[in-house]
Amino acid sequence: MAPSICASLLLSLMLAILLICPASARLTLKADEGVLHDICSPHRDPPFCLKALKSDPRTITIDLVGLTNISIHLADVAANKTFAFIGSLVNKTSDPKLKPQYEFCHQFYESLVGDIESAKDAWKGGDYFTVVVAADSCLTSTGDCRDVITTNASPLLRENKEVSYYCEIFLLVSKRLSGLS
Repeated sequence: MAPSICASLLLSLMLAILLICPASARLTLKADEGVLHDICSPHRDPPFCLKALKSDPRTITIDLVGLTNISIHLADVAANKTFAFIGSLVNKTSDPKLKPQYEFCHQFYESLVGDIESAKDAWKGGDYFTVVVAADSCLTSTGDCRDVITTNASPLLRENKEVSYYCEIFLLVSKRLSGLS
């Protein structure tokens, strides 16, 4: 009877190792050129994605956990800059058609900034699924803002598009980390 218990324990240990290793291998995967190209290839603007990720000198020396942090930071900086810009547009515009559009975008960006803050907390706690959800929300908010702007002359369209590109990077990197891509 003892040999079958030992064999059963050994088999259980081997299965546990097999289940744990792929996840830990994904977490420690270095962000080399091949990984960056894989992450950025589905992006709407792959060169933008690569340039943005490479803008941080740590990119090539870190793993996917660190790269996710960089992508959160990039989205955070762009979103907060645009949030402030929208606030100034709301205060400055006298156009009765544009003012409510800017106010809606301001609300979307308030939510977006909050989602990024949630992602930072989730990342620190190792909750990478919540990071993906926040990244997806980030991208949705930029799309919602784009959809309410009815004039192609609005300076917000260019700013919002850039934030959406950063949110897309954030989503692609976090999905790669969580194994969803």
